[in-house]
Amino acid sequence: MIDSELLKHICYFEGCSPVELQSIKQYLSKKEVRKREAVVFQGDPCDTLYFVVLGAIKVYKTSIDGKEQILNIAQRGESFGDICVFDEGPAPASMMAITQTVLYQIKRKDINTVIRKCPKVAFNALRVLAMRVRRDSRLVEELSFGQVINRVARLLLKHMEWETGSGIRFTQQDMANMVGSSREMVNKSLRYMEDQKALRTTRKGIEIIDGKILENIAEAIRVHSN
Repeated sequence: MIDSELLKHICYFEGCSPVELQSIKQYLSKKEVRKREAVVFQGDPCDTLYFVVLGAIKVYKTSIDGKEQILNIAQRGESFGDICVFDEGPAPASMMAITQTVLYQIKRKDINTVIRKCPKVAFNALRVLAMRVRRDSRLVEELSFGQVINRVARLLLKHMEWETGSGIRFTQQDMANMVGSSREMVNKSLRYMEDQKALRTTRKGIEIIDGKILENIAEAIRVHSN
C-alpha cells in the first residue's frame, strides 16, 4: 500500500495537494529490495522511475576494466532512473541497494500521465534534474582538482547525519569508489584524520569525534599528510 504521508516527502511530489497525491497513488507500486540486490544494470533498458522510501541505493558506473565510480547514494525521498525514463535510452548507470530498501516505482507512461494531470510534478522534475546536473558537475570538478583527503572529509560530512548510532559503515573500497581514488589513499586519509582527532575507526565503522576539525580538513586547499 502506498502511504500518502511518505508520498508527500518524495522529491517529485513535494507541494502537491492531498487530492493530487490521492490521484497519483493509483499509478505507483511498492518494491522491496534486499541489501546488495541490483535494481538496474548500466546499459539495460529501463522504463521505470524509482523513489527511495526507506534505505539507500548506490548509483554507479563501471568502466571496461571493471573500475567502479559511485555517482550518488540515493536516500529517502530521492529518485533514480530519471534519465532513461525521460529520454527512453538505456540506463546510464547501475543502481544497487546498499541496505534493505523500500521503493515506490512508476512506469514511464504513467509518470507522463501524472505530469499532464499535475503541473507541479513537472516543475519538481525539472528542479530534480537541474540539481542532478549541478551535482554531477561538482563531482567532475572534485575528481579533477580536489585533493583526495579533502574529498574523503567532505564525503564523511555528507553522510554523518543519516548514519546514526553505529557510525558510518562504508568500506574503504566503497569510499575510494565514491571519491575516485584508491583504497590505499583513502586509508592514508583516514589515518591522517584520526591523528588530527577528527574521527576514530572501529570495527563498527567510522565515528566522527570533532566535526569542526573535519570541516576544516574538507575546506583546506592543501593538506600535508606525511
